[in-house]
Amino acid sequence: MTEFLNNLFSNIFGNNIILATILISMVPIIELRGAIPFATNPGFWSGIAMTNWQAYGWSLLGSSLIVPIIALIFVPIINLLKRIKIFKNLALAIENRVKSKTANIEGADQKSSRFTPAWWKKVLAVFIFVAVPLPFTGVWTGTCVAVFVGLDYLTTCVSVILGNIVAGLLITLILQFIPALNDYLFYIFIALIFVILIYEIIKHFVKKHKAKNEDNNT
Repeated sequence: MTEFLNNLFSNIFGNNIILATILISMVPIIELRGAIPFATNPGFWSGIAMTNWQAYGWSLLGSSLIVPIIALIFVPIINLLKRIKIFKNLALAIENRVKSKTANIEGADQKSSRFTPAWWKKVLAVFIFVAVPLPFTGVWTGTCVAVFVGLDYLTTCVSVILGNIVAGLLITLILQFIPALNDYLFYIFIALIFVILIYEIIKHFVKKHKAKNEDNNT
């Protein structure tokens, strides 16, 4: 598996590990938390694998660059897709998924003035959400959550990027103190993504089946 990925990345990126790391860190779900172990894995990159701190720097750059773009275009794109029949269900699914992440944020459905207690709670909630280095809590989801809870553009970008900085630091420190994980953390991360995806798919169908049974009983 490692040899296959090594050949794949070599064919795509050659020896340009910096470009590869920046681009991988921009990919939804993988983002910075997957790009760091990707760039430091000697099995992928042999003698040119990055140090932990180099990987952190380039991954942080790539994943942070997309935050202002997502914050700017997410809502307009969702609204556009909802007006196109073939994409409507997809847009609604994405919107509902993001809204579900805001369920525990107090006053998520209300606009909050800057520097009020409600505003600070939203900022802290978004920051913590992104700072936890797990799949599906990265800058893509975090930025969308920030937009949906009503944070302004600048606050959204700052709170998400600060959370991203902390998430990257945590992963880098783990790799720094447990070097053996360099060989395995990327695979563990990808496996965790698949487990969560399977869980979400099963939960979706169970919920759909339950709703159908309730409709039949009424």
